[in-house]
Amino acid sequence: MNSRFNYVASKLSDEELKDRLENRQKYLPETTEATVAELQQRGHVFSDEELNVINQDIKAQRDNVAIAPASSSALLNSAYKHNLVEDSDAPMLYSRNTIRIFTLLFSAFFGSIMLAININKTQNKIGIFWVLLFGAGFTAIQIAVGNYFSLGSSFSIICGFLAAICIDYFFWDRFIGNTTFYRAKPIWIPLIIALLFAAFAIWGTIYSVTHPS
Repeated sequence: MNSRFNYVASKLSDEELKDRLENRQKYLPETTEATVAELQQRGHVFSDEELNVINQDIKAQRDNVAIAPASSSALLNSAYKHNLVEDSDAPMLYSRNTIRIFTLLFSAFFGSIMLAININKTQNKIGIFWVLLFGAGFTAIQIAVGNYFSLGSSFSIICGFLAAICIDYFFWDRFIGNTTFYRAKPIWIPLIIALLFAAFAIWGTIYSVTHPS
């Protein structure tokens, strides 16, 4: 067992440990295992039935996060919620669903930046380069094709959907991992930035129509 989790558990009171155990669905499996071990070390006796229930819950938690979107039809499913915990030992990341939605609404490059911020908290630093390259390249091609053929909002929606699939399926899976537990990072900063960019783009469009050169 990870000594870091054991160390943290050793610093908590019996009441805090029992509270963690009662709300174990909010914590990492390793936290729950360390909690049980620490309570046992302090003389708390678990019945075989209690240990069996706890172990089954831990196994179910790990099994659930192994469920990954297998196709584009699962793009907006809720399986990502199995990965969300409130454990302070878990990394704080923009959620999988948040990145999907921001990519769909605000472009592949915007979604790729958010995922790159997530990847920066992992050991796969090389993923930052690849996801940003994809986001920039996809967005540039989308703009070029859209302008050349004078395509409208329907084309943007299709591109956003395709980009969200690619970022989710190829990059999250590879550089974050389907079985990674994490805390959901607040979305207010990227949301404000995205809305400001959207407002500027709308203003630019209106201005170009009302003030033709």
